[in-house]
Formats: sequence, structure tokens, C-alpha cells
Amino acid sequence: MTIPSQRRIPCLVSALALMAFAAPGVLADLQGDDAAIALANDMVAAMGGKEVWAKAVWMHVKERSHAPSQRLPLAHQAWRGLQVPKARYTTENADVSYRQAWDIKAGWRVLNGDYLQFDEERHGGEVDFWHREIYTMYHRFAVGDEALTLTSTGERGFKVEHTETGAPMGTFTVGVDGGILVWSSGSGEDDVTYVYGPLKSFGDIKLPEWGAQTNGGWRFNYLDATLYTSQMPDDLMKP
Repeated sequence: MTIPSQRRIPCLVSALALMAFAAPGVLADLQGDDAAIALANDMVAAMGGKEVWAKAVWMHVKERSHAPSQRLPLAHQAWRGLQVPKARYTTENADVSYRQAWDIKAGWRVLNGDYLQFDEERHGGEVDFWHREIYTMYHRFAVGDEALTLTSTGERGFKVEHTETGAPMGTFTVGVDGGILVWSSGSGEDDVTYVYGPLKSFGDIKLPEWGAQTNGGWRFNYLDATLYTSQMPDDLMKP
């Protein structure tokens, strides 16, 4: 089965692109044209505001998810670092049990009891993708990460590139209410494109009620979502 970190797995991306973020708690100004920056700011505002997302260190979400290879819905949970590369995922139903975790040093997965340590390619791909994953990008927009340059691609869309290297960092389409409508992580073999439903409140933040890959892959409904300003527990990295 395919378990997402918002992308296809196993990852075939090998580049390990570690890019500087704005210092935690320090708000800067995004780079780019005014229309694109306004859309990014509107999106963050609609989802709870710059201050909330800028202070967030990590987040936890629960989803009811669906994968083409699975006859039953999946209970999916994700713990994602927003300021440093780190994540844990659990996915299960009556037929499958999957866990994975990784940080800047290493990673692993357990599929139906079968443990596998990530090789350099797989681990590098996870860390590389983390820098442009949509949740990381919400935080980067909120802090005004100067490593990002935003350019309008239409009335309601913009693309993101790395300011120094010009590397593509994804595209966004934003609704008039500030809600994310479409997000693409890029055009590479392991990139993904999602469409999203209307915003739904989860405590202090709002996220789309649902999301679906445009290729008919992973689909989900958020059940719960929480941002945390404390450090992500180290125990989450253990099998």
C-alpha cells in the first residue's frame, strides 16, 4: 500500500536540500510580488493567523483516509515537525498496520511487523520533501521565510521558489475566503497534487475539511488537528 507524507512512498528523491528558515519567533517579510504575497498571507490568516502558525513547533493530525489498494478506510495519524525536519506516521485498518518515523539523522518503517531501516536515498528524500511539504510551508509563510520567493501565476494562484537557488517549492491556488484550493509540491516523479475542501475549525486553527490527490490516490478527511509550541517528544522517533 501507499502511505503518504503528502507524497508517494518509497521516495526516489536523493537530494538533501537543507535550507535556512527564519529564526523561530522572528517574523520577516516574504519575497516576491505583492499579489502572490497577499494570497499567502490571506491563506495563513484564514487558517488561524501568522502568530499561531509562526509559533508552532510541531503539529498532530488525525484522519480518516482512503487508499486505492485498501478495501477499508484507514485510521491515519501524523506528527510533523514544523521548524525542524522530523515526522512520525501511523496508518492502520483490519488488514494493514504501518508505522514510520524519521528525523535529520535516520528513519525507519514497520509494515505488518516487518522492520526496515531507511537507506540514504529514502532518508534523504524524506528530509528533502519536508522543506516543501504543505504544513511546513504554512509555517514558513507565517514567519515570512526570506528563503522563499513567491510569484503570481494567475488571479488566485502563485508559485514558490527558493530565493537563492531558484529551486521549485510548489504551487498554490487560494479561494476568495483564503482557503487552500489546490496545492502541488512540484512536477517531479515523487511530487503530488491535492485538491481541498472548505475550511473547518479545529480549535485555534482551520484546515480544509478534506483533501484528495488528483491522480486518484490518497484521500482523507481531517478528524482532529492541533499545533504545539513545545518540543516534539523524542519518544515519537522510537519504533
